[in-house]
Amino acid sequence: MTMQLNPVTRGDLRSRLSSPKILWGLRVYVAALGVLAVFALPPESGRIPGLSEAELVPLFLVAQLVAVAYFTSALAVGEVGVEGEKDILDLAVTGFAPRTIALGKLWTAACFAAALVLVALPLVALVAPPDPAALPALGRALGVTILLAVPLAVVGTWLGAAVSSDFLRTMLHWSFFLGVYAATRWLADPLVLLNPLRLVTAAYRGTPPGWPLALVPHLVMAAVGTGLIARRVTSVRHEGAA
Repeated sequence: MTMQLNPVTRGDLRSRLSSPKILWGLRVYVAALGVLAVFALPPESGRIPGLSEAELVPLFLVAQLVAVAYFTSALAVGEVGVEGEKDILDLAVTGFAPRTIALGKLWTAACFAAALVLVALPLVALVAPPDPAALPALGRALGVTILLAVPLAVVGTWLGAAVSSDFLRTMLHWSFFLGVYAATRWLADPLVLLNPLRLVTAAYRGTPPGWPLALVPHLVMAAVGTGLIARRVTSVRHEGAA
């Protein structure tokens, strides 16, 4: 039995891999994390004053999460355009089923977030402690980074089809991004763990023990966003047939 990639995801990834804009974006992403990695090295190499060794990896992982989540969602909402990549309105006039389109966009976000994590692995290795026992913790944190980047991108994809004004769409995207990544920092315990920055740190440290439960609302958000995309495709088709 052969496993086939969703056709929408395949088309999106083909467009992104051939886009000079994405290539430059990847360079900026890696360069920014590289600068942070250099300043996070031991004192003789220029470590940020007051930064302890135990804080190095969590700091890097938090910065990486913000970069991955923004880059992935900015592409989804259309703030960063890619020539040849079809949005929801374009796909609505094709023969693909609404569910195929919605899941395709979800997988596009997941694959791109995973690619961003993979290209930065050498930098992760640079700041990580030289201890094989730390590998499971790093694996958990990087996996959580990918999972946390997807919901925002899926919602951004829906916004790209539901809101026609570029300005309003950008404002909504930034408001949603700041609401999820910044406003949740002021939640009381234990709800503060819903904050993605706190969550990726908890995944790396493995504490508190119940940290995986904080992923549930984010996964629900991704599922709801996927459903909204499918409904939007169906609505556009009904409007076109009327």
